[in-house]
Amino acid sequence: MVNRPPPNSAGGARNEGDDEFRPLPQDRGSARPRALQWSLRSLHKIDTSAQHFLDNYYNDDDEEVQKNESFNGPDTPPVLDDQTAFEIFKEGGDGTFERPSERLWRAHKAPLRIGVVDGKKVVFELMTGVTQRPTTSRKERLTVHYDVINRNKSPWDVRVRFWLMHYALLPLTGLYLLLFVLVNVIFAGFFYALDEHCCGDTEMTFANVFAFTVQTSTTIGYGGYSPKGVVADLLVILLSFLSTLVNTLFAGLLFTKFVTPLVNIQVSDVMTMCNVNGVPCLTVRIGNGDGHLNRLTDVNVRLICAYRIPYRDHKGDNKYFRQSEELRLLSNRRHGILEGWELRHVLDETSPLFGLHFDEHPANKICAFTLSVDAVQSLTKSAVNVQTDYALEDIMIGHSFKDLQEPAEADSKHIVVDYSKMSQTEPYPVWYPSLTGVHETEMNPPPKSFGA
Repeated sequence: MVNRPPPNSAGGARNEGDDEFRPLPQDRGSARPRALQWSLRSLHKIDTSAQHFLDNYYNDDDEEVQKNESFNGPDTPPVLDDQTAFEIFKEGGDGTFERPSERLWRAHKAPLRIGVVDGKKVVFELMTGVTQRPTTSRKERLTVHYDVINRNKSPWDVRVRFWLMHYALLPLTGLYLLLFVLVNVIFAGFFYALDEHCCGDTEMTFANVFAFTVQTSTTIGYGGYSPKGVVADLLVILLSFLSTLVNTLFAGLLFTKFVTPLVNIQVSDVMTMCNVNGVPCLTVRIGNGDGHLNRLTDVNVRLICAYRIPYRDHKGDNKYFRQSEELRLLSNRRHGILEGWELRHVLDETSPLFGLHFDEHPANKICAFTLSVDAVQSLTKSAVNVQTDYALEDIMIGHSFKDLQEPAEADSKHIVVDYSKMSQTEPYPVWYPSLTGVHETEMNPPPKSFGA
């Protein structure tokens, strides 16, 4: 007896008396499968409010619409084939690419492009200077303070160690000197309060007693003074123990701070969006501020897009959860960065941001872009990491970065790189989706895509 999969199983349908399976035929007018995916593009794809936009940009006499009506009837929405960025921005603009429904495409020449993204027609306009530089600093807008309560804290000694590790090398050195003087002053006061001022000499001043405590705590021991009495001996033992503990603790902290690899990765204050080779690109710029003094090798960069997906729970309350996607960069690895490095994410059909307007759903759900830079410090051969965040307000749409390198002769071996231009931009055209007027634009719109 042969076990066969049921007729509705994935991979095909079975005919009577035939053990071979062949794929199920799918006509062009059949409904598309809608796999539930937690991504920006899935929110864009299954948003039912975009039907109004489809109706406005489709003519009744369009051949594609007529073809769909022949399959599904006149009241069935048209099913469109998604297009690539090359088809929209390259072939769609020079008049050499023909389609059965070329009337619609031929009617919109530059500076307009109409493409099909996630089953919907999106109008791209050639714009310049769409957004301007934010008036407030990026750190001020992105800094969020979280108060975590009712948590299981680490032991107090571990938290003290964490607190000390937050100090830089110079402040930590100053803290050690302050603690050293404070401990010796306190013990000098204890010794000076004794009847014989710790050393059997009632004529000793406080300065002499303080000099004795310093000699004892640092184990110098000139021999000019020696403790007299049981109390003085106990104080000397306690002072020696505390001074040894403090010296060892801060010696370890200072050594750790000194050998910890440090890097000076400079990043642009803004991101830009402009056309590169005729296709929109999201660009951010980084550089090594220390240059030859602190070389970096094996530099690896990642750009993460974080957003909030809205949904409605079983009680009907509007909620959201946070999700993130990595934005693929044209080049994310280099052997070093001395002259500056522009990191580009192409907004093509593989991008989560393709065809999205940042003021509309679902792109307005983006809360942060995180840039993570991993590298190896040549001096210590240790791995280092630097991270920074950007918001939607930091994207200067219709702008391009100015060149960092100064003009030089062709045979010149001396290249001047001006890092003061790291964040300087200039207007530059970009294909950017026009506002559809369909999606909610308020900060907290009611969720549309997912129900209970």
